[in-house]
Amino acid sequence: MSKNYKPSAMERLNSLSPNIELWWDSNPLIYEKWCNDFLNSIEDKDLKDLISFQLKKLWNQESDPKDWVFKGVTTNPPLTKAVFDNLKDEWTDIIREIIKNNPQMDYTQVTWEAYKEACKRGASLYMPLFEKSGYKHGYVSAQVDPRISVDTREMVRQALELKALQPNIMVKIPTTKAGVLAIYILTALGVPTNATLCYTLPQIMAVAEAVKQGKTLGEKYGTDYSKWRSVITIMIGRFEDAKIFEEQAKERGIELTEEMKRWAGIAITKKACKILAKRDYPSKMLVASSRVGPKVNGTQYIWHIEKLAGCNLVYTMNPELIKAFMMLYMDRPIEDKCEESVPNEIMEKLLRIPYFAEAYGETTIALEDFEKLEPTITTYTQFSKAVIDLENYVRSLF
Repeated sequence: MSKNYKPSAMERLNSLSPNIELWWDSNPLIYEKWCNDFLNSIEDKDLKDLISFQLKKLWNQESDPKDWVFKGVTTNPPLTKAVFDNLKDEWTDIIREIIKNNPQMDYTQVTWEAYKEACKRGASLYMPLFEKSGYKHGYVSAQVDPRISVDTREMVRQALELKALQPNIMVKIPTTKAGVLAIYILTALGVPTNATLCYTLPQIMAVAEAVKQGKTLGEKYGTDYSKWRSVITIMIGRFEDAKIFEEQAKERGIELTEEMKRWAGIAITKKACKILAKRDYPSKMLVASSRVGPKVNGTQYIWHIEKLAGCNLVYTMNPELIKAFMMLYMDRPIEDKCEESVPNEIMEKLLRIPYFAEAYGETTIALEDFEKLEPTITTYTQFSKAVIDLENYVRSLF
């Protein structure tokens, strides 16, 4: 196979620029099961053999970490629940052991301990890359409880608890007003952070400034930044999917096509990448919640990947997106599109829609309004439900 090996779409995307990073958007503990499920869905033997080789190139514990295509990991409460669901027998035993060893804990406390254990075990799988890369790569994101997104003190407390699990843990903090302050404090302490529940340029700029100022303060007092990174996540598809976007477009007589929606998130991301680089902010953009689409003249595209290819950013991709990208782009070229502009006629229409216009400006949304954004509310609700579902599952094991 090595003689006639054909690099996957993931490998070709990764090779476009040294600034690109591809991350796995799920706990590494389920990677092997996902690979097996993917391969079992393919009937053609030759194709199955090829995909099997391609998947090993993405991440293989037995290979040299410097050859891994996946350079980091993001997780969230729903993705952690997937670990418990996919590896149910193993995790039922682990959770019951936690219950047995901690009789004073109620089910919510046991859930937090089980969540931390999943994060710790997942992060340990990326420690070889963390160490071999000189602490540049191999970070694994663990998220504070989404239900405390307006409580700075509690977010900082949980963040320090998560960071203590493994040296390569990066803590996900929501981009609310309280979250931005938490990121500032954690940065001053040298804790790597991933700003999540972030959809707009004003949020990105608020985090970038908080990180820059927090790092300046930390350096003044001798904080060690040798094992530190900052990424700012734009949940691109969740921004575009907001109902208010559709409603405001309709009110103005604008047909919000799938192509326009995709261009909207791409426009904000490209602008943010350029600002962070030009002004020398220490944070790097990370693209999450990417969607398959649009379909143009009967052909299915993934513009969230294709149109941002070559940019100085991190792509984190969930298992479903990776599968779609590898299959759809198996024989399609992937080119550097970083300097490609949003078509003028599209941009003109988008800027007439207040939801987009506010998201595209630097200071057009106040800090206190971050938590009121529609995608923040919907994501907060979904992630909070996932934690409650986890707690109910743990409760059933008492």
